[in-house]
Amino acid sequence: MHKLVSMSDDDRDRLIDQFWDFVTDGLDVHPSYVEGLQSRRPRLPEEPSTEQLEAWIELAEIVQDAEFRTALRDFFHRTFGTEKGRLMASPEMMDRFERHRLLRLEARAAQQAGVPAESPQARDIAERVAADSAELVSAMTGEHDIDKARRSIVEFDPNGRAAQWVAGSTGLKLLTRYLSLVATVNGTPKPDLDPDRAAALREWTATALRQGTG
Repeated sequence: MHKLVSMSDDDRDRLIDQFWDFVTDGLDVHPSYVEGLQSRRPRLPEEPSTEQLEAWIELAEIVQDAEFRTALRDFFHRTFGTEKGRLMASPEMMDRFERHRLLRLEARAAQQAGVPAESPQARDIAERVAADSAELVSAMTGEHDIDKARRSIVEFDPNGRAAQWVAGSTGLKLLTRYLSLVATVNGTPKPDLDPDRAAALREWTATALRQGTG
């Protein structure tokens, strides 16, 4: 443990490089996607808090754990080993995903600030989320259907295929664990994993969309 705490910045970078080199070895995607993954790394401050030190120690342990590394590698190769997967990892799609993520963050900020779901502001945000969802699907499938995108939000099925995939994806959970630890070390916001908050945001967005169909 003392060795992990006293590592130099170069040693920490080397450890993370070795981890991502193993995980992404042979991954047939656009190089910029791999570069993006490799940029997700911890930057331990000169005077870290106890929480940051503990997060770094746990992170250093899991990136050296053969089971963790192999499971995450298998996840990436399964997810992006198809034509659709390679499309999802293209620069254009990554830009689209980032735009959609920012829209979701805008919706979450409004919901947590107490903006009523029945308000024009909420409806405007929800309509933009739905429209961007339709654009995402269109980019992946060639089918653009804004009404279907709205229905997928208003009639969200927690037992549907997409929801079940997210809930049951071990690889996604491992990646989220890695990213959460990196965020703790870096002092940046962690992925919000609270299912109750996620459900509340879905309901807020759905209620806002219903205002335009009543």
